[in-house]
Amino acid sequence: EEEEDKEEEEKEEEEKEKEEEEEDKEEEEEEEDKEMEEEEDKEMEEEEEEDD
Repeated sequence: EEEEDKEEEEKEEEEKEKEEEEEDKEEEEEEEDKEMEEEEDKEMEEEEEEDD
């Protein structure tokens, strides 16, 4: 009985860790996307200035 509880708990812990890793990954990707966009915006602005 106790053994089962322990296994169940470990499983839940693993699931939780996996989920957190997934979330971290998503956040990282969002950050990268944001940076990419900012870079692109900067380049666009510079190009517009050159056009003047």
